[in-house]
Amino acid sequence: GAMERGQDLPRGVAAGDVLLGLASDGVHSNGYSLVRKIVELSGLSWSDDCPFASGSLGEALLTPTRLYVRPALAAVRAGGVHALAHITGGGLTENLPRVLPEDLGAAIDLNSWALPPVFQWMANVGGMAEAEMLKTFNCGIGMVLVVDPARADETTQLLKEAGESVCAMGTVSEGTGVRYTGGLL
Repeated sequence: GAMERGQDLPRGVAAGDVLLGLASDGVHSNGYSLVRKIVELSGLSWSDDCPFASGSLGEALLTPTRLYVRPALAAVRAGGVHALAHITGGGLTENLPRVLPEDLGAAIDLNSWALPPVFQWMANVGGMAEAEMLKTFNCGIGMVLVVDPARADETTQLLKEAGESVCAMGTVSEGTGVRYTGGLL
């Protein structure tokens, strides 16, 4: 691939920028050592009926990773996107700070989206605390766009028209790290 000089991201991230979360389709590609332990704890086999979705447990847990390239590129081309964070191993807690300047953090409202059933099941069976879930799994958010607040509604609409489920999940804030309000579990 090629990138135009000066068009690389992150660029221009500032306090007050809006965090738009794009829904994941499930576990995606991270946390499978823990997923295997949770399946073992459940007493189910991969071929058993899934307790939280149709089909087998294995099919539900191995739903392929969603690719966000086309809608993310369309949003970047439309303008106002300052950064993108793919939520993989390390969850929101570790991935989002990687695209923020050292003196900025994120304030995330955990009530702005519903924890998908796969993660509810894993948290219950594995006895996992919310903080551990947020640091290990995507918890239903596979990509975060950091967007100029003046362009957030327009970007949300563009992403929805591309078939994405989008939630305004928080803002870039002064200070470092990710601070959560509300609760997923």
